[in-house]
Amino acid sequence: MNSPVAVDRDGRQWAILALDSRLTARLVRGTATPAVLDLDELVHRYGPLVLSPTHPHVAGEFMALADTVGLVASDPETASVEQIRQVATFAQSIVTPHGS
Repeated sequence: MNSPVAVDRDGRQWAILALDSRLTARLVRGTATPAVLDLDELVHRYGPLVLSPTHPHVAGEFMALADTVGLVASDPETASVEQIRQVATFAQSIVTPHGS
């Protein structure tokens, strides 16, 4: 699965997808009706959610990206162009449908 995964308060797993400029959640483990919800509706019904990182797979790489995001967000004047590009690529991977 290439989509970020969120786990709701009851342990159901939801794939987070960007569809038509909306964030949508599709149930991938557990039972719920409906099995596809807008992300805000999912949070309202079953929140809070815990997001599980899917990329990069190595924890050290994820922490390095988290540090880069923190730097760009807190002190963008000192961030390099490459660091800003990494943050932008990560953000786009969350909100852009795969294959687009």
